[in-house]
Amino acid sequence: MTLRLEYDLVLDPSSHVDRIVAAVRAGLLAHRTDSRAEIDMAYRMYANQEEPRLSLSVNLELASFGMAERGSAGLVALLGGTSFRDPAIRSVTLSAFSIMGNDTFFPGPVRGSGLLDSSASPAPWLSVPVPKTAARQSWDSVSRTLVRSGVQVLTDLSLNVTDYELTARAAAVSEEVTAGRPVALFFNATSRLEYAVRLVEKIATTLQPQVPNVAIGVRMCPVAMGFSVFEYLRAWNVPIFAYTLTSYPSGHTSWSQSAYASMINAMGGDVVNIGLLSIPALRRGTLYEAIMPLLNRRNTGKASLPALTGGIEPRVAYEYATAIRDPVLLHTMTPVFRGGLERRSIRKRVKAIREAVEAGRQSLDIERLFAERNPSVRNWQEIEEER
Repeated sequence: MTLRLEYDLVLDPSSHVDRIVAAVRAGLLAHRTDSRAEIDMAYRMYANQEEPRLSLSVNLELASFGMAERGSAGLVALLGGTSFRDPAIRSVTLSAFSIMGNDTFFPGPVRGSGLLDSSASPAPWLSVPVPKTAARQSWDSVSRTLVRSGVQVLTDLSLNVTDYELTARAAAVSEEVTAGRPVALFFNATSRLEYAVRLVEKIATTLQPQVPNVAIGVRMCPVAMGFSVFEYLRAWNVPIFAYTLTSYPSGHTSWSQSAYASMINAMGGDVVNIGLLSIPALRRGTLYEAIMPLLNRRNTGKASLPALTGGIEPRVAYEYATAIRDPVLLHTMTPVFRGGLERRSIRKRVKAIREAVEAGRQSLDIERLFAERNPSVRNWQEIEEER
């Protein structure tokens, strides 16, 4: 199985490129477990008097670099370990991460983009995380209202939920699921390791069989919990909602959102959070740069479901639906609960987002819709005035 890596380096103006390339090559080869293994490396130099830039492309065979023995910890060390310590290297970014071939170390998602396959409504679908306080005070009412309003992915942000609470909360959601409107429920596993392990075991062995009409999974941050924990949880074949996709530092390198998304997709992220995107980002095309690795064009059966965040309000939802034709989630919390936990308020806010999505799907003129005060797409101020 071949791993292809692309790095972007910013160098000191007085640096010697050949020496730096040789040092990086030697650093990567230091991680091999087969002394005969080699790597293919190509580079391109971009001249700039103030900040010379170097692009490196690396192909290596994973079997020769100890992935079977070292697991994800070895992979992270390989990607950003001792290979870039030359003082002439000012900064390093892993800009691309891709795999060619199949390997058990990269199993891909459990359900991935097929999580809501039986949905009668087309994507984008709505995903709402439920705050800890709301879950503790009124999970039954809030979760039922969200599902009835058309939300198809719920995330319980509570920590250290008891077995009784897990069972009761999953049952409440299960009772609202109808044909053509599948629902996925994720519980928060970004906590103590002991709790995360117990949670995934409980879901796999007890909870999921009790509510077969709901896809039950865990929400976790691979950066906070560590990739070895991610690797362990994935082995239970429970869907994983991986979040906090930002530039991720690893040793002497940082990772682009695209490279990090590729790795999470390969390791088994079913839903992957693409965070804090804006309307300008949509128009510049940077959204696709972030989500393309998740869509996995080479093998759509192993595609992840992107969860687009950034405070989804009606106008933003419209723009997303206009720009995106692939299966995605619109993931938002604050706008939904801005008016509190009262059912009528939640229903109105979810309805406003859904109407904006539908308008975007039909490629209507959003400026005309707002100008004519068309009820299909509204500002939050209009919703507030109706309360």
